[in-house]
Amino acid sequence: MLDNLKLYKVLTYILIPIALFLGFIDTILLMVSLLNPTNLLYVFILACFVIYTFVSFKFLRQGVQTEQILKKSLKDWIKVNAIASIFLCSLFCLNGLSILLSDNATLSKYIDEIITLQPGFPKEISAATILNILKGISVAFLIIGTVGLLHIRITFRLLKKYGYLFE
Repeated sequence: MLDNLKLYKVLTYILIPIALFLGFIDTILLMVSLLNPTNLLYVFILACFVIYTFVSFKFLRQGVQTEQILKKSLKDWIKVNAIASIFLCSLFCLNGLSILLSDNATLSKYIDEIITLQPGFPKEISAATILNILKGISVAFLIIGTVGLLHIRITFRLLKKYGYLFE
């Protein structure tokens, strides 16, 4: 279990900058959602991931490392936001895998179609450049999703192990 705890600490510190970035994106998406309320679901799911990351960090710092008594509501916050985060991380993994496993010729064809539909698209940006960016983003999604799912799994185990810390 000690190795799991070290892995959990590393994964937590990896997730914190990701959560900060996604929190920034979420605030921008919230402003856009005021004009288009259909985006509020995405705002909610991203917010759940950000909240999950920081409440699990608080659980790690105050509960696991120093064994302070924590409020029961913190455990509830972790569980509820972890469930929404499982959904988001699963989507990240599925999207990343689907693009990485797709044929480059098929993706290039779709990119070319999109470029032709965009009037005034810069000629300097080629379909190959967009394909490389898309592959890079897909790798990032796959890594974020995997790290998130692994972190959530370990969090649930630690919640069970340290359940006595919640009043």
